[in-house]
Amino acid sequence: MKEPTVGRDTDILKYWQSKQYQYPLIGSIAKDYLAIPATSADSERVFSVGGDIITKKRNRLSPSTLRYLLCLRNWGVLSQGDDEDSGDDADNES
Repeated sequence: MKEPTVGRDTDILKYWQSKQYQYPLIGSIAKDYLAIPATSADSERVFSVGGDIITKKRNRLSPSTLRYLLCLRNWGVLSQGDDEDSGDDADNES
């Protein structure tokens, strides 16, 4: 690999995007590596939000439904109360 050293101000994602056809394997590895968050704050936040969604009354959500709710919350489409039950349980109806 005879490439010049890139400067500190280079956008590394754009660099690997421009080299993806020249070095497909290394480019793919670089994109995967660069996608790793620098901190665990995002993953901890997901667990916290997941704990808000999965409650004692709501413990049978399928993994795909939980994933959809987590994504919608993360994207700002749903706020905390939007995905909660209305409070009417079928067991409590007369």
